[in-house]
Amino acid sequence: MAAQNSASCRTNPEEQIIQPGHSHWPRLWEQINDPPGEVRVRGSLAILNEPALAIVGTRRASARGLAVARALAAELAAHGWVIVSGLALGIDGEAHRGALSVQGRSIGVMATGSDRVYPSAHRTLKNKLEIDGCSLTEFPPGTPPLKYHFPRRNRLIAGLVLGVIVVEAPRKSGAMLTANLAVDYNREVFAVPGPVDLESSRGCHHLLREGAHLVESANDITRVLGHPDPQREGDPREDDLRGDVLPEPRAGSAARWIMDRLDLEGVSRDGLRERWPGTEDAWMEGLLALELAGLIRRLPGGKLAHRIWSR
Repeated sequence: MAAQNSASCRTNPEEQIIQPGHSHWPRLWEQINDPPGEVRVRGSLAILNEPALAIVGTRRASARGLAVARALAAELAAHGWVIVSGLALGIDGEAHRGALSVQGRSIGVMATGSDRVYPSAHRTLKNKLEIDGCSLTEFPPGTPPLKYHFPRRNRLIAGLVLGVIVVEAPRKSGAMLTANLAVDYNREVFAVPGPVDLESSRGCHHLLREGAHLVESANDITRVLGHPDPQREGDPREDDLRGDVLPEPRAGSAARWIMDRLDLEGVSRDGLRERWPGTEDAWMEGLLALELAGLIRRLPGGKLAHRIWSR
């Protein structure tokens, strides 16, 4: 189709329609078998051609899976990657939130019309994505979230990125479809291993057996794909991606006592303080040590939780 400039394809102050030949049309979509004829974009168009990674997974994620998706997205977004996902519940939503938590950029690819949000609970999240990133869809306004739209959305996700990271996924799932499409499109596929008795680990373990890259840290991704901004790579002012195992607090210390009672979902800080058998000074020293080491994170409602990776 003929190229269109941004002025001619803007339908309202928030939405733009772009087609193949447009200056911001994603170049990576030119490599896929079934590219869209046009997409409706709300937010930044320029972001569509910046280095991007997809983080996908199950809607019924465990607390561990949600924490991993959020932390991994935040780590990668902080170092310049655009994070792409499908705006769904579970892993997708946490990937978007992780990127936004560090003022990073994220793209939400939708299976509905641009005037619809599925799930409706993610309307605020979608609006936030559109401030520095964007949402996009190939479906016209008014299109509901029909079942067969999601595989079509997934092909756009896989085609838009340099790599797909699966955090948690059952063997048969939309995330696995996205990973398989990524293989077809010659994209890199990464998988986070999980507990062997968890159904949502089976898809990731299958991918690993098939040759996907193992993700134990954010470093595992940059070792394969490099840094999204080569000018920043090796800059001594930039911290390395630190997804390595975090240091363990000393046995018998207040820090160890606190850590032993935390989980990924969050525990009341005041409740822990009331149970602490030692002095106030020891409590504060232990809490400060954990925060300085990057071992814990503060959650809304006065809660403390384990951090998966340091940041």
